[in-house]
Amino acid sequence: MTMTTSVENSAEKRLTNLENGGKKGAAANNRRTSTMVDISQNHSIGPAPIFGRESHTADLDEFDKALELMKNYERSPTDPPMSESFWATIRSGLAEFIEGVGYEELENAESTIVKGPNDISNLITRVVGMSAYNPIHPARLVNEIEESTDTILTELMYATKVGLVAMQWAPECERCGSAVLIRSHLGQLPASAHCNGCHQKNDVLSLDKIMVSFMFSPNILYILANNFACTLSERSANANVVFAPMLATNTGSGFRYSVGCGDELKIGESLKKGRYRMHCPVSMTDVFLEVESDVQDTDTPVELRLPVSEMVIHDPQEKLKTISVPHGMIHFDLLPDTRSFFVLWIQNALDDEVLLRLPPEERGPYTTASEVINHGAFHLFHDQVVPRTPNALSISDVVIVFTDIVGSTSMYATLGDGPALELVRNHFEILFSIFASKGRVVKTIGDAVMGSFSSGKAAIEAVAESIQEIPRHCTHPETKQPLEIRVGIHHGSAVVVPVNGMNDYFGQTINVAARIEASAGASECLVSAAVLEEPGAKEVFDTLIEDNSNLEATPKRCLNLKGVAVPVKAQGFRLIKSEEVEKQPKNGVALAIDWARRSLVFQKRGSHQGGP
Repeated sequence: MTMTTSVENSAEKRLTNLENGGKKGAAANNRRTSTMVDISQNHSIGPAPIFGRESHTADLDEFDKALELMKNYERSPTDPPMSESFWATIRSGLAEFIEGVGYEELENAESTIVKGPNDISNLITRVVGMSAYNPIHPARLVNEIEESTDTILTELMYATKVGLVAMQWAPECERCGSAVLIRSHLGQLPASAHCNGCHQKNDVLSLDKIMVSFMFSPNILYILANNFACTLSERSANANVVFAPMLATNTGSGFRYSVGCGDELKIGESLKKGRYRMHCPVSMTDVFLEVESDVQDTDTPVELRLPVSEMVIHDPQEKLKTISVPHGMIHFDLLPDTRSFFVLWIQNALDDEVLLRLPPEERGPYTTASEVINHGAFHLFHDQVVPRTPNALSISDVVIVFTDIVGSTSMYATLGDGPALELVRNHFEILFSIFASKGRVVKTIGDAVMGSFSSGKAAIEAVAESIQEIPRHCTHPETKQPLEIRVGIHHGSAVVVPVNGMNDYFGQTINVAARIEASAGASECLVSAAVLEEPGAKEVFDTLIEDNSNLEATPKRCLNLKGVAVPVKAQGFRLIKSEEVEKQPKNGVALAIDWARRSLVFQKRGSHQGGP
């Protein structure tokens, strides 16, 4: 389908139209509203308008109000206290964006304001400066501030609970590297979707390819935009003819950019005869521009009036429209009637692979769903469960821990069900508290516990603490013998599926981890060689043995596990038993937390863990 847009060559006629528009402001606004693309229906992140406020501005008063809620929000005893330094750094960054950059709105939605190169430069400076906060990618922010990724994630998850930010899940587009679509809940992600920015169809198959970011509440950081931007590849940049961003306005009034005319406000030279591509992933627009001839000395500027809504792509399969102009000396009168940031982005290449593909080596880092669901603070989001899709979501690497009580059958026989169950519950409370501080408890299976961690280092640290603390606080009421557990740790790929309202793991990695646990002795943890090969894992393993008089290494072994084709190499550590078990944690470790608060945590999470 081809569409030719009418153009006006008379400056006098243009002025007359503006004067008439001023007299008919109310009617124009009503007309614009009636034809405006409904961003709540067609886009993902466009906020409701805040009239009188310029887009891309921050409000520190609103930030401070939300931060006060953060301070008063009760934290789990397994999570660190609020990081004042982190939020002070964020506040300092937002303070740079209080004032606007001069893309003011007009009451009349049909009106435009002329802008030039200096305006564009100021706006680009603002957008680039704001990129660390719009949205916040923890994996990128860690390179900008002196805080760990773990701290950043913890703070942002708590900030989500009070509405300071919103957590967003977005599959990475295979072609352009941007968000295929954006959802506030993990379970809302479809099995496949077309990218909002480049229209490429993507299958959503892996948690490793789902980006997790955090968007400030619009009253704190006000951004009129209907999508996140695609990163421009080097190859695509070579095809640029015009690149001129502009802010959206609340009223839909617009701005004029001129090529080949406009005197000192000219943003570029006249376009030569040819066919161009005008594509903006943020406003989700895509059209062709046909320049019918080169500019002649007798030509006067073409006035090309373009409501953004007429360039939005609603169906990825639809043929792109064509806008034709007689020559390339043009006043672009751009009306952001979809209330979205827009880029007049004109390129002299037409092929999608040239313009839209971003090679993997040119992509920035991001925090993945795999990392987030195994983070210690993710216990705050019981409702964030993977979707039920025909193809289960995969995860390329997760560290799985299985624990089980040694001699539980005889314990039930000698104590009776009630007292034995109480002892099992006490041991659960200890494990849940320690595991939640470094990873997550997936589920209980009878007396056994399955946990997941994002690194071998975190898993080994959590298990070492658990093996020492459980005997200190859980003893047989008659024999006074300490309760002991056996533990196995393994890592690898898995699939994640929703089971009983939680994210559960399935696959051979889980089977191997369970078999390794069954091979361990009392108060022993066996760690597969695959885990010890992870960065930092062997170092923390060796340090635990060298610096802790309660633990000792056990011989390396080659395990022949049932259902596993090849032997699994493992190395272990165990608790050194003594006649008298210390009743206090060594060096004031985590279990100084009082048991009443642990019990409260257990009760709150009990409905999500299964088991007793």
